[in-house]
Amino acid sequence: MKGRKFAISLVVVLSIGIFAATGCLYAAETNAAYKAMVEGAKQMMDANKKIMDKMAKKGMMDAELTAADKMMKEGYDMMMKGHGMVATNKAEAQKMASQGGKMMMDADKKVAAEVEKKGMTVECKIDLSDCTTGEQKIKQGALDWFFGGI
Repeated sequence: MKGRKFAISLVVVLSIGIFAATGCLYAAETNAAYKAMVEGAKQMMDANKKIMDKMAKKGMMDAELTAADKMMKEGYDMMMKGHGMVATNKAEAQKMASQGGKMMMDADKKVAAEVEKKGMTVECKIDLSDCTTGEQKIKQGALDWFFGGI
Protein backbone atom coordinates (compact mmCIF):
# COMPACT_ATOMS: atom_id res chain seq x y z
CA MET A 1 0.00 0.00 0.00
CA LYS A 2 2.84 2.40 0.88
CA GLY A 3 4.56 1.58 -2.41
CA ARG A 4 1.40 2.38 -4.33
CA LYS A 5 0.95 5.77 -2.61
CA PHE A 6 4.60 6.54 -3.25
CA ALA A 7 4.24 5.66 -6.95
CA ILE A 8 1.11 7.81 -7.30
CA SER A 9 2.82 10.69 -5.49
CA LEU A 10 5.86 10.35 -7.71
CA VAL A 11 3.74 10.42 -10.88
CA VAL A 12 1.85 13.50 -9.66
CA VAL A 13 5.06 15.35 -8.74
CA LEU A 14 6.72 14.48 -12.05
CA SER A 15 3.63 15.55 -14.01
CA ILE A 16 3.53 18.90 -12.26
CA GLY A 17 7.25 19.32 -12.89
CA ILE A 18 6.85 18.58 -16.60
CA PHE A 19 4.00 21.06 -16.98
CA ALA A 20 5.94 23.70 -15.05
CA ALA A 21 9.03 23.19 -17.22
CA THR A 22 6.93 23.40 -20.39
CA GLY A 23 5.42 26.67 -19.17
CA CYS A 24 8.85 28.10 -18.40
CA LEU A 25 10.14 27.10 -21.85
CA TYR A 26 7.11 28.71 -23.51
CA ALA A 27 7.62 31.89 -21.48
CA ALA A 28 11.30 32.03 -22.44
CA GLU A 29 10.44 31.46 -26.11
CA THR A 30 7.75 34.16 -25.98
CA ASN A 31 10.12 36.61 -24.32
CA ALA A 32 12.85 35.91 -26.90
CA ALA A 33 10.39 36.42 -29.74
CA TYR A 34 9.12 39.68 -28.29
CA LYS A 35 12.70 40.77 -27.70
CA ALA A 36 13.39 40.27 -31.41
CA MET A 37 10.30 42.34 -32.21
CA VAL A 38 11.53 45.11 -29.90
CA GLU A 39 14.95 45.10 -31.58
CA GLY A 40 13.23 45.51 -34.95
CA ALA A 41 11.06 48.30 -33.59
CA LYS A 42 14.12 50.12 -32.21
CA GLN A 43 15.87 49.77 -35.55
CA MET A 44 12.84 51.21 -37.34
CA MET A 45 12.63 54.12 -34.88
CA ASP A 46 16.31 54.98 -35.25
CA ALA A 47 16.11 54.89 -39.04
CA ASN A 48 12.89 56.91 -39.03
CA LYS A 49 14.54 59.56 -36.84
CA LYS A 50 17.42 59.84 -39.30
CA ILE A 51 14.98 60.23 -42.19
CA MET A 52 13.03 62.92 -40.32
CA ASP A 53 16.26 64.77 -39.53
CA LYS A 54 17.32 64.71 -43.20
CA MET A 55 13.90 65.88 -44.34
CA ALA A 56 13.87 68.69 -41.75
CA LYS A 57 17.35 69.87 -42.82
CA LYS A 58 16.09 70.14 -46.39
CA GLY A 59 12.96 72.01 -45.22
CA MET A 60 10.65 69.25 -46.45
CA MET A 61 8.74 68.48 -43.27
CA ASP A 62 5.01 68.71 -43.84
CA ALA A 63 1.80 67.49 -42.23
CA GLU A 64 2.05 64.04 -43.85
CA LEU A 65 5.57 63.39 -42.55
CA THR A 66 4.72 64.77 -39.12
CA ALA A 67 1.65 62.51 -38.90
CA ALA A 68 3.64 59.47 -40.04
CA ASP A 69 6.37 60.25 -37.50
CA LYS A 70 3.76 60.55 -34.74
CA MET A 71 2.19 57.23 -35.78
CA MET A 72 5.62 55.57 -35.76
CA LYS A 73 6.28 56.83 -32.21
CA GLU A 74 2.85 55.74 -30.97
CA GLY A 75 3.35 52.25 -32.41
CA TYR A 76 6.79 52.03 -30.84
CA ASP A 77 5.47 53.15 -27.46
CA MET A 78 2.71 50.55 -27.67
CA MET A 79 5.22 47.79 -28.41
CA MET A 80 7.42 48.88 -25.49
CA LYS A 81 4.43 48.91 -23.16
CA GLY A 82 3.49 45.42 -24.35
CA HIS A 83 7.06 44.22 -23.80
CA GLY A 84 6.69 45.15 -20.14
CA MET A 85 3.52 43.04 -19.93
CA VAL A 86 4.81 39.81 -21.53
CA ALA A 87 5.45 38.13 -18.19
CA THR A 88 2.15 39.11 -16.58
CA ASN A 89 -0.45 39.35 -19.34
CA LYS A 90 0.51 37.54 -22.55
CA ALA A 91 -2.81 38.17 -24.29
CA GLU A 92 -2.62 41.93 -23.77
CA ALA A 93 1.08 41.96 -24.73
CA GLN A 94 0.25 40.08 -27.92
CA LYS A 95 -2.50 42.56 -28.75
CA MET A 96 -0.19 45.52 -28.13
CA ALA A 97 2.60 43.97 -30.20
CA SER A 98 0.21 43.39 -33.07
CA GLN A 99 -1.29 46.87 -32.99
CA GLY A 100 2.02 48.63 -32.37
CA GLY A 101 3.81 46.70 -35.11
CA LYS A 102 1.01 47.41 -37.58
CA MET A 103 1.10 51.12 -36.73
CA MET A 104 4.86 51.22 -37.26
CA MET A 105 4.66 49.41 -40.58
CA ASP A 106 1.84 51.65 -41.82
CA ALA A 107 3.83 54.71 -40.77
CA ASP A 108 6.90 53.36 -42.55
CA LYS A 109 4.92 53.00 -45.78
CA LYS A 110 3.74 56.60 -45.49
CA VAL A 111 7.25 57.87 -44.79
CA ALA A 112 8.68 55.93 -47.74
CA ALA A 113 5.97 57.31 -50.02
CA GLU A 114 6.65 60.87 -48.88
CA VAL A 115 10.41 60.44 -49.27
CA GLU A 116 9.90 59.20 -52.81
CA LYS A 117 7.38 61.94 -53.60
CA LYS A 118 9.84 64.60 -52.44
CA GLY A 119 12.75 63.10 -54.40
CA MET A 120 14.83 62.17 -51.34
CA THR A 121 15.08 58.44 -52.03
CA VAL A 122 18.81 58.49 -52.74
CA GLU A 123 19.65 60.50 -49.61
CA CYS A 124 17.48 58.26 -47.41
CA LYS A 125 18.24 54.93 -49.09
CA ILE A 126 20.23 53.42 -46.20
CA ASP A 127 17.71 54.56 -43.61
CA LEU A 128 14.81 53.19 -45.64
CA SER A 129 16.71 49.91 -45.90
CA ASP A 130 17.19 49.89 -42.11
CA CYS A 131 13.44 50.39 -41.68
CA THR A 132 12.81 47.41 -43.95
CA THR A 133 15.25 45.27 -41.95
CA GLY A 134 13.55 46.31 -38.70
CA GLU A 135 10.18 45.44 -40.19
CA GLN A 136 11.45 41.99 -41.11
CA LYS A 137 12.68 41.45 -37.53
CA ILE A 138 9.27 42.41 -36.18
CA LYS A 139 7.53 40.03 -38.55
CA GLN A 140 9.93 37.16 -37.78
CA GLY A 141 9.56 37.71 -34.03
CA ALA A 142 5.79 37.71 -34.42
CA LEU A 143 5.90 34.45 -36.38
CA ASP A 144 8.17 32.87 -33.78
CA TRP A 145 5.87 33.95 -30.99
CA PHE A 146 2.52 33.18 -32.57
CA PHE A 147 3.55 29.84 -34.08
CA GLY A 148 5.94 28.63 -31.42
CA GLY A 149 9.30 29.10 -33.14
CA ILE A 150 8.44 27.41 -36.41
